[in-house]
Amino acid sequence: MNTMCDVCELNASAKLKKLGDAADRSDYTIALAGNPNTGKSTVFNALTGLKQHTGNWPGKTVVRAEGSFSYDGRKFKIVDLPGTYSLLSTSEDEEVARDFVLFGKPDVTVVVVDASRLQRNLSLVLQILEITPRVVLCLNLMDEARRH
Repeated sequence: MNTMCDVCELNASAKLKKLGDAADRSDYTIALAGNPNTGKSTVFNALTGLKQHTGNWPGKTVVRAEGSFSYDGRKFKIVDLPGTYSLLSTSEDEEVARDFVLFGKPDVTVVVVDASRLQRNLSLVLQILEITPRVVLCLNLMDEARRH
């Protein structure tokens, strides 16, 4: 392994622990990623039964929220990440999302996309696919897409 990458990964892991990502007893970790305003927090609430505040503006989620659910005897941790247009972060909230996708080692990343704005949303999907093949595309806001 490249020593520089090992050092970067160690630093990133330490940073994630400071952000509260201590090891827990979940079987799988699922990251919810996507552009701002695609409904990530709504999907998070539906899966966890929690009431993460949702809003219709970019930058609404600036820290990541965590919740969990059980299915078929397994526990899943869901991490609702701040919205980002790119993994090339330009703001603190985008950096939180990027660091978790790159160094948080989620078992799968669910990318929530706005069906009415696919072209704008697919750039992030492709960036995440370059990092991991474990990606699920969640096509959201279908009602809006049908209206247009």
